[in-house]
Amino acid sequence: MTLKDALRARRSSRMRRSTDVEMAKLRADLDRLGYDWWPLPARVRVALRRAHAGEAPAVVMFLALIMLAYSIVTYFVLAAASDVSNRPVSNWAWVCVFSCPVLAWVCGRTWPYGRGFVRNLLPLQCKAVIHACADAHSAGHATKARKLRAVSASVRRLEADVMQAYARSGRVPPFSPRRRELKTHGGQVVAKLREAEAELDHGQLDVALGELAGLAATIAEQYAAGHIGALLPKAALEGRKPARDRELLRVAVAALLIAGGVVGLSFLELPDMATAATATAWAVLVMLTVFGHSWARYLPILDLFKPGP
Repeated sequence: MTLKDALRARRSSRMRRSTDVEMAKLRADLDRLGYDWWPLPARVRVALRRAHAGEAPAVVMFLALIMLAYSIVTYFVLAAASDVSNRPVSNWAWVCVFSCPVLAWVCGRTWPYGRGFVRNLLPLQCKAVIHACADAHSAGHATKARKLRAVSASVRRLEADVMQAYARSGRVPPFSPRRRELKTHGGQVVAKLREAEAELDHGQLDVALGELAGLAATIAEQYAAGHIGALLPKAALEGRKPARDRELLRVAVAALLIAGGVVGLSFLELPDMATAATATAWAVLVMLTVFGHSWARYLPILDLFKPGP
């Protein structure tokens, strides 16, 4: 056995142990919510293992992609500026050029793991919803409100992943007519999740938490089995109006608000340091207002407003 094979086997063994720990936690959460009769499907276990294995490489891949795009744009901006001013190309432009092959190589090496992470985000978020429901189920009176807010935040993230399930699964080609039906189904699933979440405010709280966890478990099982058009049974979705996916609209609104704030600050003629601090505070405030608890997932938007070197 070569050193590379030994390292790969060691990494695989470590990931199995980590997955065993996570699956034990999921089993305990389901037992607390009254789902001790539900066996954990092997496909859910595989999906969670792939998600955990690709989490760190996916972060590296996304950062490398952002830096690659930023380097390309910065190079062309500096090259155009040098043509206008009839000056030699800035050294920073050459740094951007030479960094592109390295960043592209990093993207290529991490792409398979990052793709596996993205494709298995939905089961991972279902697990997070189940854990949040179990925590709220066993929470005392002093922490009950905070735990219920965590449940709502996890459901919001699950809704976003459900709406993108057909695109992230890798099963549906771009511009396929199947996408319209799958998008409608995802909207109906989100509507059902919101209806179950609304029961937290009236009726028996433990029953409502159990229903939410049951829906998340069903979604994870169906998605892991490849049934992206049947994440929940048709009977449970009968007559429900699909929820609309407003993620792109919210991204556009956030970008416009941040750009408007930055342009408005330029007319105040503040010192450079004060302008930068105020612009950053304004951008974070917009992100918090538009995206709520999930604002950190949309931080790459701020890279659009970084000044060139």
